Amino acid sequence: MLADSPTTITVPTSIARRLKLYKTGGRTYAEILEEFMDAVPPKEFLAWAEQELTRPPISYTTARRRLGLPGR
Repeated sequence: MLADSPTTITVPTSIARRLKLYKTGGRTYAEILEEFMDAVPPKEFLAWAEQELTRPPISYTTARRRLGLPGR
């Protein structure tokens, strides 16, 4: 990793919990994130993001049902 100055990013608590599962063997969060970013090239990620943005929106209720969550 370059000698960049550190910064803070905000992620939901659920993401932070999941990220901790990868923090083994003394690895830093920066190393883990770099590994993930190396695994998915930027062009591939951007193509996926653009495809997701073209999908029609769905209702909150539908999204909850697809995730197997109870309706509200």
